[in-house]
Amino acid sequence: MILRAYAGLDPTSVFCLLQSLVNRVFGNPNLAVGTTTTRIQVTNQVDFAIANQVYRKAAEDNISVTGLTNTTATQFRKARVEINTAGTVSFKEGPAATAQVNAIMPRRTASRATLGWLQVPNSFTYGTTAFTAGMFFNGDPDLSDLGSALPNNDRGIEQAVVNSP
Repeated sequence: MILRAYAGLDPTSVFCLLQSLVNRVFGNPNLAVGTTTTRIQVTNQVDFAIANQVYRKAAEDNISVTGLTNTTATQFRKARVEINTAGTVSFKEGPAATAQVNAIMPRRTASRATLGWLQVPNSFTYGTTAFTAGMFFNGDPDLSDLGSALPNNDRGIEQAVVNSP
């Protein structure tokens, strides 16, 4: 409670921040459009930690974006780009919204670190529609210093590191 009075932070926000530090990326992965424009790439080698164990991911091109739902003409989404201990890149989408500004960042996955996120536009079909540079954002939105530029986020995690704040 002293932290709240001193810094204006509520305990839940502090708890979520601490969870974000357990699984994190060091440096800039530089997410970008893949050589095949319907795929993405991690252009920089990046070190990351999961459960405070450090791993390294080499740069990788032409990563297929799978497991996500195409958007319709009236839908927008945000999707986390995550990495696991094996260095496998995966994706997690948030719910559809009627405008990109209203799209919510999905909750983080407990056993993965966040490389960045995608802003998925309306009428986007994975594997068919080409990605564009403006869709990519590097870093973890839960740890970013971008302030008001951050996407909406419930700042949660699917599985708590501990049971309560």
